[in-house]
Amino acid sequence: MTNQATASMTTCDYKLWDILVASAKERSTIRYSKLAKMAGLETCQDELRTLLQRIRMYCTEHQLPVLSTIVVDDVGKYAGLSSGLPEAPWERARVFDYQWPVAP
Repeated sequence: MTNQATASMTTCDYKLWDILVASAKERSTIRYSKLAKMAGLETCQDELRTLLQRIRMYCTEHQLPVLSTIVVDDVGKYAGLSSGLPEAPWERARVFDYQWPVAP
């Protein structure tokens, strides 16, 4: 994440962050199952959801584009925002257009 990341961030948070930023820089979405595999969380779906939620909250708190919006389900359907929010392709565009810093 950025230098403003809190002390409560875990190695897993940073790993997911780096994977998502790399995908955003390529202007591509990433399937949930691929993200789980890349992060070593294939058998920890609840943990992955929790980490994605933390990333979403971090982005919101720091007024960044919501990086988790580029995560899609395994059939390619948009699934990055919480279920209470409508699909927001413009947020995904903001993620792709943002100049993400290199992780510390």
